[in-house]
Amino acid sequence: MRTKRPHDAQGTDARVRGSDRLLRVARVLAAVFGGTWLLALTAGSLGATGIGALVASSGKLVFFVGLVAVLVVRGFAAAEDRAAWWLLAGAVGSYFAGALAYELYYRGLSVAPRPSWSDVGYMGFYPLACAALLLMLRSRVRRLTAATWLDCVITGLTASAFAAAVALGALVREADGGLAVVVTSVAYPIADLVLLSLLAGALVVIGRGAGAAWWWPAGGVALFVVTDTVYAYQVVNGTYQVGGPLDIGWSAAFTCVGMAACMRIRTGIPGRAEGRLVLVVPAACALAAVGLLFWGYLGEGDPVAGVLALGAVLAALARTGLTFRDVRALADSRRQARTDELTGLPNRRSVFEALEAADDRLATGAGVAVLVLDLDRFKEINDSLGHAVGDALLRQVGPRLSRELRGEDLLARLGGDEFVVLAADVDGTDAMTLAARLRTQLQQPFRIGGMSLTIDASVGVAIGPEHSATAEELLQLADLAMYSAKAGRTGVAVYDDARDGHGRHRLEAVEQLRTGITGGQLVLHYQPKLALATGEVEGVEALVRWQHPTRGLLFPDAFIDLAESAGLMSRLTSTVIDMALAQARSWADDGCLLTVSVNVSPSNLVDEEFPDEVAETLARYGLPAAALVLEVTESILMEDRERAVGVLSRLRDAGVGVSIDDYGTGYSSLAYLAALPVTELKLDRVFVGAMTGSPRAASIVTSTLQLAHALDLTLVAEGAEDQATVDALASLGCDVVQGYHLSRPLPPEQLWSWLQDRPPATVRSLA
Repeated sequence: MRTKRPHDAQGTDARVRGSDRLLRVARVLAAVFGGTWLLALTAGSLGATGIGALVASSGKLVFFVGLVAVLVVRGFAAAEDRAAWWLLAGAVGSYFAGALAYELYYRGLSVAPRPSWSDVGYMGFYPLACAALLLMLRSRVRRLTAATWLDCVITGLTASAFAAAVALGALVREADGGLAVVVTSVAYPIADLVLLSLLAGALVVIGRGAGAAWWWPAGGVALFVVTDTVYAYQVVNGTYQVGGPLDIGWSAAFTCVGMAACMRIRTGIPGRAEGRLVLVVPAACALAAVGLLFWGYLGEGDPVAGVLALGAVLAALARTGLTFRDVRALADSRRQARTDELTGLPNRRSVFEALEAADDRLATGAGVAVLVLDLDRFKEINDSLGHAVGDALLRQVGPRLSRELRGEDLLARLGGDEFVVLAADVDGTDAMTLAARLRTQLQQPFRIGGMSLTIDASVGVAIGPEHSATAEELLQLADLAMYSAKAGRTGVAVYDDARDGHGRHRLEAVEQLRTGITGGQLVLHYQPKLALATGEVEGVEALVRWQHPTRGLLFPDAFIDLAESAGLMSRLTSTVIDMALAQARSWADDGCLLTVSVNVSPSNLVDEEFPDEVAETLARYGLPAAALVLEVTESILMEDRERAVGVLSRLRDAGVGVSIDDYGTGYSSLAYLAALPVTELKLDRVFVGAMTGSPRAASIVTSTLQLAHALDLTLVAEGAEDQATVDALASLGCDVVQGYHLSRPLPPEQLWSWLQDRPPATVRSLA
């Protein structure tokens, strides 16, 4: 069955398709203008003057115009990084302006001034490019911590230090030009180093999720560093020639920028390293910087490189300090997460971690004992003396119990006044002895604020692997044994399956029922309801069964109470409604529209979202609201009448039928009956089954029928077991009957066959 895609998903797909088209346009432009400059470089290699030089200079300018266009188009294709790509387009445009000024004016001069307006245009490239990279980094990493910034600084300074050591040192030492020439020439590689530092740091921050869109510009900036350093060296020494091999380096560098614009930037959370790997890059950079400083100490290094390396080392030291602080905070956080705030003992989380570790011991057959202690009369102390005294008492329990425990034993607070001891290599006799000693410690008076308080404790004991092969189940069994000790006032009790097994099996049954509800183990049987006035079957009641994987088909009395006590009734009811409406839809598609009645739990009637859930289910199956009748008991209405009436009113306003089930056996009241938003009364089978042999029962049926009709309600008589009862109800003017005389509850397939076998007039057609 095809479903309509959500509107936002369609919009996202459209944006992705548009982005892909723009990326293809950018790639075409890059190919065209890249080829233009390649032809221009080829022509330039034929000669530095004449036609070759003209073609080379014109081709270079056309290439820059094309590169700006590529970056602008790329900006349209990237919603998050649009401003960054347009800033990068502005950076290339500034470089183009410098190149244009040089070609139109300075190229014709015999001696070009340094610095010149061309240099202003060229240098304008760097701040705009840095701003663009920062914006891209910000869109990839939403929160930059101090440690992240330091990683960036360390990596960038180290890369710059090595570049300076290799290039700038020799450049400054051998320069014989004027100060302005040297400063202008050196400014280019220095700006390149700043840009390279930013890129190197960004790659460290983004990590393995960077992708080609980041590595291409990194390669381009590296080419800039090399090419601009050679250019500066040639300028200050008077050996630079226009149209030489350096143009190939610059063209390759800008080509890398164009290639980056043609790549799709990876989305999602950056793949940052975790654990010890976090320190690998800053540690390696710090060691490299120390080596560079040592090289400078031997007199072979460059002062600029030394300053950069020193900065990298200092940043690494600061990063180390942050790391130690984070490690300490993490250790403190882990300790707090596993420690009870009031007593300082391990908490429930620590207990379950210890239980997981104990499973390994149990697997080898080693003994493990779990003791659960619950303080007696603690609630009385809290209520009479206040929670402050109760808390003070709980703080003294841990030290008392620790006196009787070994160093490897675990003592923890589970919550409230309940504590647990986990002891290894302990058998049943040793565990009972330990429990007695722990009780003795607690029976000694506690001194709190000048008062002397005496308490006692009930202790439950479970031994593994004798009672269970899993430590977590041992905790449950010890808890059951503790309740037995408290109920029997025995002080200490070891788990006994004959005595405590019901509680254990009940826990297992709850989990099985939870799995059954979600795993499709529920099945519905349907009992028809006959309209006496027409002789037609107009509705059915859905009755739930549990197809248990080992116990077979279970009726409601075997699991409804379990579902109520375990808080599963609301989920079970919602599942039954969904199944019943799905079946009603199937019958309707086959030409038979039947209303379905479903029993509703108390938890549904106090859930203010329940009416919306019912409406959504009806809409999903395309059924009218009148196709569903919800049956509630009088006792439910008496428990929380105000909220129940509010929920039922919303259901009734939506058109859903509301029936009072088992009417006459609860707390029947004419006052609340007149105010309830119900559509039918379902008279209990106790009165219906006895009406032919008991004048009093017949009178109750008659009066109830008259009351229902007076209130404009439909009366449903359940428990019609024979034809005489059906005839008596028909003579009284009863509306609907339901019972074994008509049919037992049947699976949907059998009910459909039953309906087909009846005379055609008894089945209401959709036509």
